[in-house]
Amino acid sequence: MENQPEKRSPQPTGLPAGEATGPRFGLDYEGGWGKKTKGWINRYGSSVILPIIALLILAGGIYLYASQTGEEVKVPLKNNTASVEELTLSSDGEPIIAESASDFQKPETQEVISKSRKEGGEFVEKAVKGEGVTHLARRALKNYLESNSQELTNEHKVYIEDYLKDKAGSRPLEVGEEIAFSQDLIEEAIDASLNLDLEQLRVLEQYSQLVAW
Repeated sequence: MENQPEKRSPQPTGLPAGEATGPRFGLDYEGGWGKKTKGWINRYGSSVILPIIALLILAGGIYLYASQTGEEVKVPLKNNTASVEELTLSSDGEPIIAESASDFQKPETQEVISKSRKEGGEFVEKAVKGEGVTHLARRALKNYLESNSQELTNEHKVYIEDYLKDKAGSRPLEVGEEIAFSQDLIEEAIDASLNLDLEQLRVLEQYSQLVAW
């Protein structure tokens, strides 16, 4: 038999000449799920994905900031003595017991308390911050009247305290400085006030209204 040429299967129609007819990888990706995914990203990327990424970045930044600064959360606790102590929680959640606020308070300078006392025939008055001789004279007269009843108007009292101030000497007083007013001097001032006429008392009225008796 003569050698006959080998028969070959006809090439599929519809393909460009010279193009391979073997398997073509990637076609399913380009026309299948890959194309759909790309289209979904193009459509929803700016409205869904970008906000989610921004939120994740923001949350990570807040966490890092809290970790670096060691932010503390203070929770008040009451102990058995009803005084308040602070339980401090660090950013890691570890409890830190802090001393009570009272332990850090600086001792305040104790203010001088105004006290009156009677020694023999004198009323001794002690000055506190902001007081002058007139204030002490007013207090001495008040203490005298508590044990020696006398009908006096506010105008009489203004005259008496001014009388005592002039006798003691008007000057600035140091805190805690004492002045003694004798009972005889107070009675002398009272007698002088009772000799004032109506016109003199009317003049003193404008001053007596300024004093809280």
